[in-house]
Amino acid sequence: MTISTSSGTAAGTYTVTVTGTATSGSHSATYTLTVNGSGGGCTGAGQKLGNPGFESGNTVWASTSGVIGQYGSQGQPTHSGTWDAWLDGYGTTHTDTLSQSVSLPAGCTSYNFTFWLHIDTSETTSSTAYDKLTVQVLNSSGSVLATLATYSNLNKASGYSQKSFSLAAYAGQTITLKFTGTEDWLLQTSFVVDDTAVNVS
Repeated sequence: MTISTSSGTAAGTYTVTVTGTATSGSHSATYTLTVNGSGGGCTGAGQKLGNPGFESGNTVWASTSGVIGQYGSQGQPTHSGTWDAWLDGYGTTHTDTLSQSVSLPAGCTSYNFTFWLHIDTSETTSSTAYDKLTVQVLNSSGSVLATLATYSNLNKASGYSQKSFSLAAYAGQTITLKFTGTEDWLLQTSFVVDDTAVNVS
């Protein structure tokens, strides 16, 4: 007897009972079937974002005007390459957005969303978040499924730091990753994003 599984069979341990029946009675035997995760259910491993470092310019990503550019000469150096995404930095009431839709394959082990973030500000407070950057997951209808993080002028730093989040809860779905930067009416805060990735394995 041969037992076969399909590529969609989830990894795990299954109990298989085989019963033979005849006029004289029946006999059963129980076996354990183990389905390994390697290669079986994960059919779309790899990096899933388009134009992840913004080096193709204002493509793939949806953004408000002026977010994606080459801003090294304006005091906002990249993490790598020559392009990045600069949200806010106006010092007036302003909102910038940056988003991309991504399809996550089902059956994989790891769904890791990463990006590098630099924050500089003219705010002098050490206690009030006047300007904010939110990072959210949206569904295909545009409804917010989760807010992964919120950063503000209180998180200012001299260089870039890498942020990392699991998207495993959205395996098998098409979601939108969205950055929203909001500034109040006075004193700029710049949120600079570079070298994004959604690595699936």
